Amino acid sequence: MRTTGGFPSAFLGYLIVALVIVAVFGFIMRFSTGLLGIILGALAAGLTIYWMMEINKSLKRDGWKDFLLEIREEGDVIDLTAQVPGPENKVKVELLGRRLVLKGGMGFQRTVKLPFEAILKELKYVNGILSAKLEKKEANPPRAR
Repeated sequence: MRTTGGFPSAFLGYLIVALVIVAVFGFIMRFSTGLLGIILGALAAGLTIYWMMEINKSLKRDGWKDFLLEIREEGDVIDLTAQVPGPENKVKVELLGRRLVLKGGMGFQRTVKLPFEAILKELKYVNGILSAKLEKKEANPPRAR
C-alpha cells in the first residue's frame, strides 16, 4: 500500500474529495434553496461518488505490471530479461531464497518467484533492459581436499 506522510494514499484522496464536496454542497445549500438547490446537491453527491470510485481505481492499479518480464529456464540456468526503470545507479537485484527482487527508479519494485534457489552469475543493464543469468545453487557444494 502506498503511503504519503504516514497516511495511506487512498485515505488522503478520499479526505480531499470529501472536503471539497462538503464545501461545494454547503455553498450550494447556502445560496440555492428550493428545487435548484436539491438538484445541485444531488449532482454534487453524484460527482463525489464518481470521483471516489476513480481515485480508488487509480490507487489499486499496479502500474509496474506493465513492464515486460521474460524468464527462460534451461536445465540449471535461468535467463531473465526485464524492463526496469532507471537511472542505472538505482537498479538493484536481490536474491532472497527462491525470490528475485528487482528494484529501480521511481519506486519500482517487482518480485519474481524462481523454480529453485539460484546464484547470480551475470548481470547487465542497458537502456532500461536488465539481463541476468542465474544458476541453480548446489545444496551441498563439494569440499576441496
